[in-house]
Amino acid sequence: MKKAAPVISILFHPLIMPTVGLLLILNSGTYLSLLDPAAKRAILFVMALGTLFFPLMMIPILYYRKLVTSLQNTTREERIIPQLIILILYIITFVYFIRLPLSRVIHTYVLSVVITLSLVLIMNFWLKVSLHTAAFGGLTGLIIALIILYETPLQIPLIITFLACGITASSRLAMGRENAAEVYAGYLVGLFVVLISLLVF
Repeated sequence: MKKAAPVISILFHPLIMPTVGLLLILNSGTYLSLLDPAAKRAILFVMALGTLFFPLMMIPILYYRKLVTSLQNTTREERIIPQLIILILYIITFVYFIRLPLSRVIHTYVLSVVITLSLVLIMNFWLKVSLHTAAFGGLTGLIIALIILYETPLQIPLIITFLACGITASSRLAMGRENAAEVYAGYLVGLFVVLISLLVF
C-alpha cells in the first residue's frame, strides 16, 4: 500500500472532486441530465477552471515563494495559505455560477463545496483535517441527496465512491499524512455539509 499510496492520493486528488460531482449531477438520470450537451460542456469547463486548473496553477507559485516547503508532506500551518487561496477561487467560481440560469441543485452544490472548504480551513487551525476524505464525503453526500430527492438509481456510483474513499483514506494513513481522527473528521464534514445543503436549500 505504501508504494501505491502516492499514486492513489494524486489519482483521487480533492481538487478533482467538485468537477466529478458536477459531472455526476449532469448525468444523474434526472431532469438535470436534459441540458443541452454544449451547455453541459460549458458548465463543466467553468467548474474545472475555477476549482481545478487555477488552483493547480497556484501550487508552483507557492512552492517558488517558499510558502510551502514540500508539495507532498505539508504541515498543518503550511496548509492555511494554499487553502485560503483555493477558497477565494472557489468563491469566485460560485459567484459566477450563481449568475447563470441553472438549477437550484447546481447552485447549492457549488455553494456546499465552498462551505466545506471554509470549515476545513477553520478547523485546520486546530486539526489537520483531510481534504481528500472531505472531498469524498462531499461526493457521497451529493449522491445520497440525489437518491433522496429524485429517487434516481445511483447505488452503483455510491458503492464505487465508498470503495474509492476507503482506498484513498488508507493511502493517506499509510503515508502518515493524516491520522484516523483527521481522516474521519474530513469525511464527516464533507458528507453532512453537502447532504444537508442539498436537502434543506
